[in-house]
Amino acid sequence: MTEELFISIPLAVSRTHLSRSFIYECMSTGAIRSVKAGRRRLIDVASLNQWAANLPELQLKQPVPPITLRRV
Repeated sequence: MTEELFISIPLAVSRTHLSRSFIYECMSTGAIRSVKAGRRRLIDVASLNQWAANLPELQLKQPVPPITLRRV
């Protein structure tokens, strides 16, 4: 299987669970690189992966309580 070099905005939103507007904001600030291909805007996958890898680790103030399932 070949590795993708570029992905569409909707696919990036689906894979990252980030909002479309946040993806566009990151592109406008240069945090995520993109290219124009005809009328489409495509995101550089390597740039997206690098951006995600450089995010700070989540620091929780309190431990997350375990989830208990209840029968109905």
